Amino acid sequence: MVYHPQPYIIDHVKTINKEVKLFRIKSDLNPKPGQFFEISMPGIGECPLASCSHNPHQIDMLTRLAGNVTTAFFQLKKGDIVHIRGPYGKGFPLGKLKNKNLILIAGGTGLAPITSLINYIEQNRSHFGNIIIYFGFRNPEYILLKDKIKEWRKKFKVTICLDKLEGDKQCKEGFVHEVMNKAPPDTAETIALMCGPEIMMKSVTQTLNKLGLTDDKIYWSMERRMECAFGNCGRCLIQDVYVCRDGPVFRYDHIKPRLENEETSNKIKTH
Repeated sequence: MVYHPQPYIIDHVKTINKEVKLFRIKSDLNPKPGQFFEISMPGIGECPLASCSHNPHQIDMLTRLAGNVTTAFFQLKKGDIVHIRGPYGKGFPLGKLKNKNLILIAGGTGLAPITSLINYIEQNRSHFGNIIIYFGFRNPEYILLKDKIKEWRKKFKVTICLDKLEGDKQCKEGFVHEVMNKAPPDTAETIALMCGPEIMMKSVTQTLNKLGLTDDKIYWSMERRMECAFGNCGRCLIQDVYVCRDGPVFRYDHIKPRLENEETSNKIKTH
């Protein structure tokens, strides 16, 4: 395990919107889809970021402005040095996905680890069945990775779900689970994998359950809970598992009872 951050050169920076940038970094680390890194800014701190690519020569990091570390990271440009340690965590279960139909779901910057999985699927297309993709965003302004989505539409069935449609005829209005309910996807021989706000993943999971997909065929990436990557700080602890060490990807039937116990404990504490 890598304990010390190493320097890497930023090869490209793309501004997506006022809150999100995509950093491309020269690296041969090539993390597994669903793994994450720790970005270190000397004198400021560090934060976890999921890999947004599967490439032996570079790492893409989709970064949302959300604190002191990302504020400093946003000031960096092409040619600057960024310090990284990792990759960490258990990614998506690639062996169990082989020859299966897949439903991929992401909300907001939860798009990052799903993108790394899509990249892997593109590179190994013959290993997988039908691919159905759902992305959820607030409105057209917040659609991320538009160029990639344009290319994915040529290869897979991609549905963009917007809270507010605002005249975008290529998208569907409503939350992801609402759009799914209106036009249910086929779930035969299918595994679903998702990343985004937990309330979104819970709603989508309930919809998939109604469509016949059981919890053991559903995987959650809980990358939003990641912290130190070692399991030392305890901030990502859910009952007896650490998201950064035992995840961030979990089969839902494994993590569900722990989340339910956590929710019950929190309710007791607030009363």
